[in-house]
Amino acid sequence: MNSENYDLTKLFNEVSSWTFVQIGLVIVLTSLLYQLLRFVVPRVAEHLPARFRLPALNLIPLARLTLFVVAVVLIIPMVFNVTLKNFVLVLGTVGVALGFAIKDWATSAVAGIVAIFERPYRSGDWIRIGDDYGEVIDIHTRSVKIRTADDDVVTIPHSRIWSENISNANDGAKTLMCIAEFMVAPDKPTAGIIDILTDVAHTSPYLDWARPVKVIMHNEVYATRVRLKAYPFELRDQFNFTTDLTARGRDALINADIKIVSTPEFGATQ
Repeated sequence: MNSENYDLTKLFNEVSSWTFVQIGLVIVLTSLLYQLLRFVVPRVAEHLPARFRLPALNLIPLARLTLFVVAVVLIIPMVFNVTLKNFVLVLGTVGVALGFAIKDWATSAVAGIVAIFERPYRSGDWIRIGDDYGEVIDIHTRSVKIRTADDDVVTIPHSRIWSENISNANDGAKTLMCIAEFMVAPDKPTAGIIDILTDVAHTSPYLDWARPVKVIMHNEVYATRVRLKAYPFELRDQFNFTTDLTARGRDALINADIKIVSTPEFGATQ
């Protein structure tokens, strides 16, 4: 019994009030540094060109992980007598206990670390997970926060990357594809429709001229589905850009005597 108690006491260093002061200083300093980065980096990124803004924003989750590891590495030797034997003993005991207690949190935390390095999403990306689509505004240890087009902030646990597809609209690029969709009566030459909508895109103030403009057409039972695909110069203009393409495209088609179909003509008889 005495031997077991002796071995247990050898796991810990002598803890004094100064030890608690040191631990507190490490926690406070790393927390302050992280909060400083969270305050400064987004504000600096706002004044950077789009191609530099997204990489700058992605420094925040990486900094959080780095500061957490640094804090743990500094605190552990203050409390524990770090030897290989003690390390294995503590890791085994604590690992089993925590494994059951925080299984769901640990799953999300591990997925968060994977997300930082595999990068299915980054700060500033526009992603869709399930029914939620929005801009990634923060990546925490356990979850990712996105802001939707309705200005709602949705918190999604990282663990969903194990079981769900993640759609990333721009994948780190400064722009993404926008689509304006029209249903037109199939009684006009397709060349005229393509030329009209291409001109609409080329005259939009939001257009990124470095990217192609495409018009895709597909026959439906009662109409022709026309999709105008183009890229805005700035990610955050995507909804204004889609609205501009839709409004001016609709007006241009109507002015060209091309009928816009809203419902199947045979729907009323069924």
